[in-house]
Amino acid sequence: MLVLGCGGSGDDATAPDDDGGEDRPGGRVPEQLVGTWNFQDAGDVYRDPNTGACSSSYARSESLYLGADGTFEHALAAESSFPPCSLTVLHESEGMVEVDGSTLVLHIAEGRTRVEDTCGETQGIDESGESDRYTWELVGSGSGAAQLMLTDANGNPIGPFSLQR
Repeated sequence: MLVLGCGGSGDDATAPDDDGGEDRPGGRVPEQLVGTWNFQDAGDVYRDPNTGACSSSYARSESLYLGADGTFEHALAAESSFPPCSLTVLHESEGMVEVDGSTLVLHIAEGRTRVEDTCGETQGIDESGESDRYTWELVGSGSGAAQLMLTDANGNPIGPFSLQR
């Protein structure tokens, strides 16, 4: 199964109180991280032995906006299909981002994840007030443009994300 990483809370940290003060995280996003980063991935194509139909074993599309003002918006759509089961994960969140060295923390002000599992249960998860912690690095690509790689709190790599122009 595809490790979804960003679809849920990366750790048990909680977001700091939003008192409007200067101690609030955000506003410290390095210039090279500012913008909208996109990641798409698809698994191997397989043939369903029962139907003969071909499809991808999984697909994932993710977008992460990091603002110079310390805000973020994150969206994830992922699905996997291993008959007889299929899993769909949809996530949207926004809040403040904090960058300290190679650590990037998304403090979720509003966030929701919906998980639909045909061999399990369907659930909606309110992630407001939680934080997702990652390590980040910029890596080169074949085209020479820098790409963003994230590693979640469990050590799972996520990416590479390409900067949308």
